[in-house]
Amino acid sequence: MTRIQQVHWELNMDYLGHPYYVSGNAIYHALGMQLEHDVHQHINASHGMFVPGQFGTFPEEHSQSGIRPYMGSALPDVESYTDLFLFRHPDHPWLLDSRPRDALNAHDIRIQSGMPALAHETIMGRPDDHRKQQQTTRWYVTAYLHADDPDLLPLGEDVLDGLQFGGKRNYGFGEVSLKDTQVRYFPTGVSSGAKASL
Repeated sequence: MTRIQQVHWELNMDYLGHPYYVSGNAIYHALGMQLEHDVHQHINASHGMFVPGQFGTFPEEHSQSGIRPYMGSALPDVESYTDLFLFRHPDHPWLLDSRPRDALNAHDIRIQSGMPALAHETIMGRPDDHRKQQQTTRWYVTAYLHADDPDLLPLGEDVLDGLQFGGKRNYGFGEVSLKDTQVRYFPTGVSSGAKASL
């Protein structure tokens, strides 16, 4: 059996780094600040995908169905291997059509110290006839951890919380807090064929 730990972080501060994802290397090195060397060298991390905390609906291929409020803000249950990939698409196909899809598929950029940074929240105005004049969407980072020695997983919440990704970390940029994590087991033959996709 292959053990995979899903991790879902909430962005607390703007992120200076790759505009489409947090690299697995960045996640790996952030974990290295929290782990002992002999444990750290056996951990592997996927790219971390940016996910908006918005209303969404499960796609047909998912084991669950229906609409969920603020779907991107937490990890849904995983019952099959394909369920793992819900948040892995940068165009967020799970977003409801009634949500501002075009705006959320282009992550908001703010200039920080002369450099472009991905905003940790997106604030959009709303029409005058709406109850609230603006809507704020929080952003999350979802990734997978895998270990050469499966007994090393799951990593504890104290290790996964308060990490920093990207540039200018000494100034607080790229700070995340742990929002959700879960461990799933899959037959080795299934996951090894798709390991590169994780």
